[in-house]
Amino acid sequence: MNTQKTTVSFETFNDGLVSIHLIDDDGNAGQIRGKFRYAEKTVGAARYYEAMTAKIQVDRLIRIQYQEWLTTEYLAVIHGRVYEISQVQMIPDSLPKTSALSLHLARQREVADGIL
Repeated sequence: MNTQKTTVSFETFNDGLVSIHLIDDDGNAGQIRGKFRYAEKTVGAARYYEAMTAKIQVDRLIRIQYQEWLTTEYLAVIHGRVYEISQVQMIPDSLPKTSALSLHLARQREVADGIL
């Protein structure tokens, strides 16, 4: 009989607001799909170097409340800066259930029509 208890972490989303955008025809952040409060997390050394070996740069790691539809086919905008979503991970052992987003600063992309 397994008596091991699962540790559940309670998440707060106090670090800011992220808007998730569709990618428009020019490759920029187009129509807003949703706005979410987020929690900033530390990009650990292991995650950073594993991403670099796969030729992916992780500039920021955030958590938002779980969104089933969210994939790497969207862009994230924080404080007017556009980030490509390089990975979306569902975190099952948190309350509420969360999605961890690995973000890469996209210097060539911008917000279409200046809409945030």
